[in-house]
Amino acid sequence: MKRHAILFLLLFAAPNPCHTQMIRGWGLEGGASGGYQLLSVTGGTSSAGIPPAVRWGVYAGAFVELLNMPTLSFVVESAYEQKGRKVTAEEVAGSENGTAGLSQGPEGATPRVDYVHLAMLMKLRAGKNGFVPYGAIGSWFGVRVGKGDDPTHLFDQFRKSDVGVTIAAGIEIVPRRQPLASLEVRWSPSFTTAYSAPTLTIKNQSVGLLLLLWL
Repeated sequence: MKRHAILFLLLFAAPNPCHTQMIRGWGLEGGASGGYQLLSVTGGTSSAGIPPAVRWGVYAGAFVELLNMPTLSFVVESAYEQKGRKVTAEEVAGSENGTAGLSQGPEGATPRVDYVHLAMLMKLRAGKNGFVPYGAIGSWFGVRVGKGDDPTHLFDQFRKSDVGVTIAAGIEIVPRRQPLASLEVRWSPSFTTAYSAPTLTIKNQSVGLLLLLWL
């Protein structure tokens, strides 16, 4: 019985192909995040006079890629992302006068709302070496950790948490067995409502332009 136990421990501790296939690699990711919101006003949509305006911010995080199969893997990532929106001069003036609202007009400010999120993405690749295209999709959970430059004070009333989906496409640079870097674009709409009032509901959205460096 003791022999069997010792043999099992040796087999478990020794390097083997199964262990090497569990983790494909890990690294750091960073780039630009373009945040905007979908606004629903009294049953209408943002297209009825309030088009979404992208506000660019910082995206930075780390990732681990699991299950190293020829075409399939899973990515777990944690990242800090700056979202937000562009507000008009009319909105800023209305907020200062106690009559906050949404309107078109010259840009008055670019308020920021910051999130830290954890995501799990399924990734499909088309190739092994060279410039390898890929696509990814999965869900994420975010927590609001800060905000800045908000003269309308609308972000003070945003929910603390957010849940959504990420759809991504990119190209891996794979000189040999492990990738060296990846270039990626992604879209991350929210499922949940970030802000809700009798005449207005807001959902976060963001697009990302990322560089992933494998370590």
